[in-house]
Amino acid sequence: MSINFEIKYKKSNGNLHVSPRGDFDGSSAWELINLLHEQYDGIGRVVIDTNNLRRIFPFGCSTFRCRLNKNKLPANRLFFKGEKGYEIFVA
Repeated sequence: MSINFEIKYKKSNGNLHVSPRGDFDGSSAWELINLLHEQYDGIGRVVIDTNNLRRIFPFGCSTFRCRLNKNKLPANRLFFKGEKGYEIFVA
């Protein structure tokens, strides 16, 4: 994990709100994926706020896209806040 990476999360009204902070590299992506797989209960939405991410590394984005289990967390339940969400999930 990037030395300056941390994730805060909370559940509210059936939704999971996730706020990662710091640099998003490969190990940070794994940490985020593990949290999502552990905390998402199949109900509601998952909202990831990317506003506190600094540098986005291509390997982190690739890791996130390839390793996220879409059976556990369907893409239509995953929402990104902030400009960096597009870079992580789509670009």
